Parts: sequence; structure tokens; C-alpha cells
Amino acid sequence: MNILGWRWRDDWLDQLPSFLTLAWLSPFFLAPLAYLGVYAFATQNYLTGVISFGWTLSAWQRIANSIVVEAFWRSVLAAGITTLVTALIGYPIAYFVARHAGRFQGLALVLVILPFWVSFIVRAYAWVDLLAEHGLVNRLLLGAGLISAPIALVHNMTGVAIGLVYGYLPLMVFPLYASLRAIDPRLLEAARDLGASWWTAFWRVTFPQASPGLVAGATIVFIPALGEFVIPSILGGGKIFLFGNLIAIKLSRFTWPEGAALALAILVLALVAIGLATGILGRKRFGEAVVR
Repeated sequence: MNILGWRWRDDWLDQLPSFLTLAWLSPFFLAPLAYLGVYAFATQNYLTGVISFGWTLSAWQRIANSIVVEAFWRSVLAAGITTLVTALIGYPIAYFVARHAGRFQGLALVLVILPFWVSFIVRAYAWVDLLAEHGLVNRLLLGAGLISAPIALVHNMTGVAIGLVYGYLPLMVFPLYASLRAIDPRLLEAARDLGASWWTAFWRVTFPQASPGLVAGATIVFIPALGEFVIPSILGGGKIFLFGNLIAIKLSRFTWPEGAALALAILVLALVAIGLATGILGRKRFGEAVVR
């Protein structure tokens, strides 16, 4: 009985960090989320601003219009393009750092994370200057003879996409790096010894084993890019409205139920993305890929 008692206590102590984490998250995440849900199904008198709480679909009916639908699909497209481009750029970077950086691996990782040491807003405004009509990018393209006149790279979807890719690229690189780093090099050596080419070894050995990092990175990039607010506001110049911008507009105008309904809708979409990633990898593999 004493042994069983100690086992029970050991199990309880093992679960203590989880209980403490839940106790910390409850007032700062779960309670605001419940508050959001209550507002999303409330009714507001837009003449007086008075909100009546109750389970109605009034707010949802008001946001079911072409502007919201267009912003929604524009956000999905922007997040999808950002995810795809960060994967195409981030995979070679992660592969090089994991396999070929050698003793400079730590320095390479620092260079990847270095942009996060600067304010997100400052970096966004830096891109406005770089992509402006007379900015560095246009000057380089003109000097190389690739264009005959400056091209519009800001205050449009192109600038927003560039800013999103730049801002979220490290979030793709690190899960990929962790997965690639965990692959046993002896497997690749065995594949090469059996006559596999570099591409065959990569496609049949490296890529499948690094897929958890790719799926985790895609999920980590897609979800925040879906609700991005700062980059479209700055690089879009007020001309490109994504879902996050609509939520900010609704809340700034004190239309709380509509803003809460929009926020809840994008949260549901984020949960769907996580569910798809978990379904592809399995809960354990997805969790390991995210926390590595």
C-alpha cells in the first residue's frame, strides 16, 4: 500500500506542471474566450449602443455580406500563399543549417531568428521604404535592366505578401530544422550505399521523415497569417483589408457583437487547420513537431 501510495504521489507530482499551466491559462485564455463567445451571440442596438445578451444570430446575420466574404477569402489566399512561399524558401534554409552549416550552425540559427529582435512594426515600415517607388528594390531592378520603370510593390497585395513571407519565415524554418536535425544520417548513408541518387535518398528518406516539421511549420505560419493585422495595415496602405483588419474596424467602432463574431469565426477556422494537421500526422507526432 505504501508503494502504491508513493506511486500515486509520484503521478500527482508528474501532473502538477500541467495543473499549474491550466490554472494560469484559465483566467487569461479560457475566460476571455468564453467572454468572446457570449458577445458573439448578443444583440446590439446600434442607435444607443446598448448590448442585450442572449443567444441570437443577429451579429452573424449582419456580417454575412459580400465585404466580409471577400475579406475572408482574401485572407485565406494570403495565408495560403505565405505558407507555400515560406515552405519553398524555408526548406532549403533549414536543410542547409541542419546538414551543411557545421560549426557555424549556431550562427546560422541566430541569423534566422535575428529579425525577431527588432520590433514587428519597425520591420514592416522598413519594407515600405525598401519596396517604395524609389526604394532599394526598384533601384536594383532598374540598375540591372530587368524593368524600364518602377513597379508598384507597396500599398497592394504584392507588398502585403512580401511582408507576410518575411515576417513568418522563421516560424517555418525552425520546425523544419528540428525535424531534419533529428534524422539519423546513417539512413541516408545506407540509401546511398544501396545505389540511391541524392534526389532519391532525399525524396524517399529525408522528405517523409521531415514531413512532421513541414506540416507543423505550415500550421504555425498559416494560422497567424490568417488573422494578420499589422502588415496589411502598413504595407497595404489602407487599401488591402484582411480578416484581421475587419475585426479591428468593427471593434474600433464599438460594434462588439459583430467583431466578436468575426473573431470567433477565424478562431474556428484556426482550430480546423490544427485539426487537419493533427489528422495528417497524429496528435503525438504533431505535438512533438511543434515543441521541438
